[in-house]
Order: sequence, then structure tokens, then C-alpha cells
Amino acid sequence: TELIASSAQTLAYLKIIWPALLFGLLVSAAVHATISPRRLAMLFGQGNLKPQLTAAAVGAPLMLCSCCVAPMFPAVYRRSQRLGPSLAFTLAAPSLNPATLALTFMIFPLAVAGTRLVTAVFLVVIVSAVVARIAGGVQVRTAAVEEFAETGDAVGDILRTYFRSLAHITVRTVPWILLGIWVSMMIANRIPIEALTSGGSKVLILLVAATGALLLTMPSFFEIPLALSLLATGASAGAALAVLIAGPAINLASLLVIARQSHWKVALLVAAAVWTTALAAGLLIG
Repeated sequence: TELIASSAQTLAYLKIIWPALLFGLLVSAAVHATISPRRLAMLFGQGNLKPQLTAAAVGAPLMLCSCCVAPMFPAVYRRSQRLGPSLAFTLAAPSLNPATLALTFMIFPLAVAGTRLVTAVFLVVIVSAVVARIAGGVQVRTAAVEEFAETGDAVGDILRTYFRSLAHITVRTVPWILLGIWVSMMIANRIPIEALTSGGSKVLILLVAATGALLLTMPSFFEIPLALSLLATGASAGAALAVLIAGPAINLASLLVIARQSHWKVALLVAAAVWTTALAAGLLIG
């Protein structure tokens, strides 16, 4: 049945990403347990632009897919209490992945690769700040910062707090990630592949590509062969670019985590912003 097939696909996907997901959980617990709100505030700094750039610079080298960086969002958000930099950090890891960007410039035309880079920076630095401003004062839904107050310097205290944080974050993020992956597989099986053939309307192909890339979970680098496959079927460069932008930036699993840890309004705003940006870039390239 379709449910069994989607479950099998979910397990197959987890076999690919589990090391990166585990890494994301471990780093998230470390941030949650060892970095105080004061230190994180000092790291991000003041103003409108500097916190966004700092969050982008910290997130990009992680080179994680959107699913695997999702557990870090609640840790950074809870400790910083700042939505804009937390979203910038979460978007930067997949969107500004240096390896995938370099490969994009090696494989695709300069116009496509350059537009991907510019839109990625735009999403991470500008869009995340705009979403935070529109969302307004959104409270963190998880445990209060004080519940995991700074511990003493003893190794035992640090380890105890770390594993407590790891359990806390795992329980509150992994189920939503698994649900998002499973639903994503259900959606993938229903995407009208025939609409992506060369005989279809360019605008229709672009819409399907942008929407599918936004919702589907995909590991790092997977957006590149997917975009190449679209080009091979006769799709436009704009459709391929939409996949390169929306595919890595966000997916249903990470949107569920963002919604659960902040507010559904934030997740919808992020999804709408990524989709609109990918669509606009695709129309620009043609």
C-alpha cells in the first residue's frame, strides 16, 4: 500500500541522513547546555544586519541539510531569544553550503549558479529578518531558558546538563522530523511527473518544481542531480534554478520543527518567502 511504501522510503532516507541528523542533535545539545544567553547575545551583536551576518557565518560551515540542522533551531532560538538570527542560522547551513555552491558553479551556467548564490544570501540575511519582524514577538514554546541554567564547572555537572539537553531536544524535534519526512514521501509519490516533461507549460513546470522542492526532504547535494534531471527532460533553466534554491533551503520536516518551537505563523512565512523567492528567480532566468 501507499502507507507502507512511504514508510519504507522514510527508512531508506533515514539510512542516508542519520549521521548528519545525529551530528545536528549533538551540536544542538552542546549549544543548549554550554552557551549562555549572554554569550550568544555577545556573539550575534547588536543592530539589524550584524546578527544576521554572524548567524549566516556560523551556520554555513556546518553544511547540513535542512532536516539535520532543524534540531539546532530550538537551541539557538531558546538561548538567544532572537528569531531573526535563529532563522538565518537554520537557513544558512543548507542554503550557503560552500561545497554545494562550488559544485553548482562547476556544473551549471554562470547565470544559474550566480543567481542561486545571490538568492541564498538574500534568503539567509534579509528574508529571515523580515519574517522575524512580521511575526513580531513570538514566544519560545519549549522549556524556559532558566530550566537549563548554566551549570558549574565540574565535569559531572556539564555532562549531566548535556545529556539532559540532548534528551530534551531529541524528544521535541525528532518526532516532528520523522513525521515531516514521512509526509514528504507521501507527497513525492503524488507529484505529477508528467507535468515536468518538455511538453508542458514552462510556468506550470516552474510552479510544480518550486512547490515540490519546497515540501520534499532531500539530503545535501541532492538538489543538483534533481535539477540536472529536470534539464534533461527539457525543463527550463528557471525550473532547475527553483529546485536549487527551494530544495536545500527548507522542507516539510524543518518547517514542522520551526512551527512547533516558535509558531505556525513563522513556518508559513518562511515557506511562503522561500517559495516566492525561488519562483521569482526561476521566472527571471526563464
